[in-house]
Amino acid sequence: MALSATSRSCIRLTARSVNIQPVRFRWKPPKIEDNVFPSHAERLAEWNARYVAPASQGINIGFYNNHSESRSQKLDMLKKWTVKRKQLEQAARHKTLKIDLDLMKKDWMAESMPLHVKKMATHYGLFSDLFDGAHFHPIVPLSVSFDYDEEFITPVYYGNVIPAAETAVKPFVSYESAEDNLWTLVMTSPDGNLEDHNKELLHWLVGNIPGANIERGVTVCDYLQPFPPKGVGYLRYAFVLYKQERELDFNQWQRPAGCLSLRERTFSNFEFYRQNEDSLTPAGLSFFQSEWDKTVTSVFHHVLDMKEPAFEFIHPPFYHPEQLEFPHREPFNVYLDKYRDVKDIQEEVLREKLKHVDISKPASRQQYPCIDLLPKETPSWLKSKIQLMRQGREQWRDLFEKP
Repeated sequence: MALSATSRSCIRLTARSVNIQPVRFRWKPPKIEDNVFPSHAERLAEWNARYVAPASQGINIGFYNNHSESRSQKLDMLKKWTVKRKQLEQAARHKTLKIDLDLMKKDWMAESMPLHVKKMATHYGLFSDLFDGAHFHPIVPLSVSFDYDEEFITPVYYGNVIPAAETAVKPFVSYESAEDNLWTLVMTSPDGNLEDHNKELLHWLVGNIPGANIERGVTVCDYLQPFPPKGVGYLRYAFVLYKQERELDFNQWQRPAGCLSLRERTFSNFEFYRQNEDSLTPAGLSFFQSEWDKTVTSVFHHVLDMKEPAFEFIHPPFYHPEQLEFPHREPFNVYLDKYRDVKDIQEEVLREKLKHVDISKPASRQQYPCIDLLPKETPSWLKSKIQLMRQGREQWRDLFEKP
């Protein structure tokens, strides 16, 4: 069979293209006998040594959740929702759908609230820090709110952020209970103990509460408002409601009236429950978060009569690879500043500040610092440097006074 000239040229091109492919040097993984990478068993041993589960992990210390939905119940609810979905969707499109929020909240609190609150508390790590990994279903809805103003109140939900200034007054707590029942209310912070970071800080404790009347209970520890220190971020504050089987003696946990000693307010919900587990069962939970504001300073100085601590996160030094002689696609001035000594950069900033600024009058940042155009012949690297100087950014942020 004879081939045409076009076919012969295609064959030559194909062969030539195959022959001229460059040889690629591929990385070869190390051999097993080299022991470069740890084995699967070694990785598991390292992980298990790093993470040790609490001894009480997975133990339910609360009441049984009667409203926990089984798989069949969820399927039935899904079928009913599928039937109603078309009607609700049509009403929503025509903007005639009306939802009773109070009724929805009532149904949620009666059916799914214990499971949802447990999931949120697990997400925020409350069970691991308060009860050493043990959990409970908050079957008793606990309503907590701070009345910090004549017109407004701040409710406590499940992890919402509340400013420290709004927690100065003892909160209002309510729940449904029969008159012959006894309760214990505990407010602690698993993050706010400055004496022992493994313990909690007790903010409020009331025991032997008849029914829902907290004022008639025994005040074991007076209320102390939250005071998250500066620089630590958000701290957690939890309200735990215990159901009592009988009247208890709280002399062991009694704190002096108006106690302001942080050491005496050291507390542990887990130890408190473990010593009274025959008479106490956790039934309600509510918690919030708070961070430092200006009112915390006055709490440390005038209430606790101590020096205010301030924390600062020390960032690890930024890693820079070995300096190259010819860095490609890198502005040379920005690249060289990465490898300069910090003292040299600070000296340059100080010289520039003394050159244009009167020491007796701190310079203020202009409203439109880059409104004056630079000459066209100015190099691009110098333009970027002058713009950073005018705006007070990066290493030039100390040129102007802080707002």
